[in-house]
Amino acid sequence: MLKQLRIQNIILVENADISFSSGLNILTGETGSGKSAIMHGLSLAIGERVDTSLIRKGCDKGIVEAIFDIDRLDLNNLLEEGGIDHESHQDLIIRREIAITGKNRIFINNQSAQASFLRKLGSQIVQIVGQRANQNLFNLDYHREVLDIYGGLSPFLQRYKESYVYENELKKRLDLLIQQDAHRMREIDICKSEWEELEEAQLKSGEDEELFTEYAILFNSEELSEKTREINQALTGEKVSILAILNRQKQNLESLSHFDPILKEVEQSLQSVFLELQEISHTLRHYQNKLNHNPERLQIVNERLSLLNRLKRKYGGTIDEVIHYQQEIKQKLYRLENTDIEIEELKIELQQVQTDTNNLARTLSEKRVLLARQLQTALSTQLHSLNMPKAEFKVIIEPQKRTLIGDDKIEFFLQPNVGEHQIALKDGASGGEISRVLLALQTILAGKEKILTLIFDEVDANIGGETASIVGDKLKEIGKQHQVICITHFPQVASLADHHLQISKVEKDGRTLTQVQKLDKISCQQELARMAGQKSLAFSQ
Repeated sequence: MLKQLRIQNIILVENADISFSSGLNILTGETGSGKSAIMHGLSLAIGERVDTSLIRKGCDKGIVEAIFDIDRLDLNNLLEEGGIDHESHQDLIIRREIAITGKNRIFINNQSAQASFLRKLGSQIVQIVGQRANQNLFNLDYHREVLDIYGGLSPFLQRYKESYVYENELKKRLDLLIQQDAHRMREIDICKSEWEELEEAQLKSGEDEELFTEYAILFNSEELSEKTREINQALTGEKVSILAILNRQKQNLESLSHFDPILKEVEQSLQSVFLELQEISHTLRHYQNKLNHNPERLQIVNERLSLLNRLKRKYGGTIDEVIHYQQEIKQKLYRLENTDIEIEELKIELQQVQTDTNNLARTLSEKRVLLARQLQTALSTQLHSLNMPKAEFKVIIEPQKRTLIGDDKIEFFLQPNVGEHQIALKDGASGGEISRVLLALQTILAGKEKILTLIFDEVDANIGGETASIVGDKLKEIGKQHQVICITHFPQVASLADHHLQISKVEKDGRTLTQVQKLDKISCQQELARMAGQKSLAFSQ
């Protein structure tokens, strides 16, 4: 529900802060008083395209801000899609700034938004009903939507849509598999070749690092053997032996420590060094014995490393990546080799889904045919009450190529008088007839549409005073289910308002300004008298 509308520098409106209530909100005023500025403000707030000519003369920018209570609407997914933060029981605030330079900004809950998203969001919050503002009645998609809303078919239609979409997805998958059959055979050959190559390699994680270490030892085995022998010779050689020298000096220190206990610690340190060098000598001898200059093994390791490097260049940067690729190839090969099975399974599933879709489409058409008769009767009755006693509303359903909305082409026709041709609403209905049909539709759909706020933009145009009272009653009835905002020139309509706003213009400092005033009981009677006087004058002329 629209709670508040703030307009700044739009056409004749310098500043206006307008509060709305539930039920029937009526806006009245003399011609040229600025009612169009209010409508433009509302339209801009729900995503209408910007026209800089709407900016008040002499101003750099115009601003529109609308505050909505959306607790009864399920808009969480849509707001999340648009990246808009919104808490439950929190008002939705839409602000739009229109600059004379053409630079425009949109904020939803103080977060920047795109115009396309605002239009999408606005269409879920507000519906404008009027000859100029609403072209839906000339759209066959809208005709189908009205019939489905009237009959509460949305859940059933959703089931059909899901089946229809899934059927088409299965068809695409099946066609793709069949079309790719020749390509699939080539893919199988490639996958087999790659799999066999990798399987033959018998790869192991970390193998290349181990082999590289072994290769380095084998390649440098002669130098390693020579240098370890030289070190060991220095430690334990016959001519010069570091260990023999240290052993003698250790014994000397041992004898000296008997004379001076201070040398005992030095003797122990030398003993530790001696033992460490003995261990080093033992380790080097063991290492030297293991060294093996093996050209054949060196060649084997070299060839293996070459193979691993080639596979890494071909299938991945590391052995682990190559192993992962091998696993993927195995899975891909399995899928390719079993495509025939998948095709058969898809055919069976597609046949079942097609049967479901056909049944749903047929049932949907049957429901629509029954509902069309009911809607014809209901709309005709409404039109009779709107001073079109001979009018007959027709809903024609014809088969069409299946689409996302079913097998039915649905179109509204009007037979204004007995014996005349049926007129397609999208082609030849008059302005007065369109006004009545729009109002009749909204009366019948009241409470069935999800949109809470309906704005009637002079929907009572092109009707006589006799019909105006009936129009007012119907707007009042719709107001029990929706918030209704209506611009009218008829006192019969305005007298039924739950919330009456008067639009007037005044001159201030040489400029014309639009003012919006909420009327109390007395001022409301005065405004109704003014409107009645104007109507009387118009009729007398």
